[in-house]
Amino acid sequence: MNGLVAPAVGFLAGMCAAMGLGGGFVLMIYLAWTGMPPADAKAANLLFFIPAALVSMLINHRSGLTDRHIIPYAAAAGSVGAVIGLLLSDMLDAQLLKTVFAAIITAVGFRELFHRKTTAKNDPSVSQKTKNARRRRTTVSMQTK
Repeated sequence: MNGLVAPAVGFLAGMCAAMGLGGGFVLMIYLAWTGMPPADAKAANLLFFIPAALVSMLINHRSGLTDRHIIPYAAAAGSVGAVIGLLLSDMLDAQLLKTVFAAIITAVGFRELFHRKTTAKNDPSVSQKTKNARRRRTTVSMQTK
C-alpha cells in the first residue's frame, strides 16, 4: 500500500505546487506522518521543490503569467530568506518549529477562506500582460465548452 501512497502524495504535492498553493505542506505532512525526522523531511522537501518550481515557472512563463522584471528581486529575497530560515531552524527546538508551522498554515487557511479577493481587472499590481493572458485563457476555455 505504501508503494502507492508515496507516488500519490508526490503527484498531489506537484499539483498543488503548480497551482501556486505550495505543495511543500502536503509533502511535509506526509513525511511527518511516516515518522521521518524533521531535518530529513526538510531536505526531502527542498529536493522536491526544485523540479516542481522549475516546471511550474516554465509553464507560467509560457502562459505569459510571469513578470520578468521582478524575478531577480524575488530570487534574491528568497535566497536571503532561505539562509535565515536555515539558520533559525538549526537554532530552534523542533517542537517550536512544528507549532509555528501549524500556526502559519492555519492563519493562511483562514485568510484564504475569509479574505475578500480582488480581481485582476481592479488590481494595480497585476501587469497588463498578465491580464491579457488570463483573458485569453478564459476565452479559450469558454470556447471549448
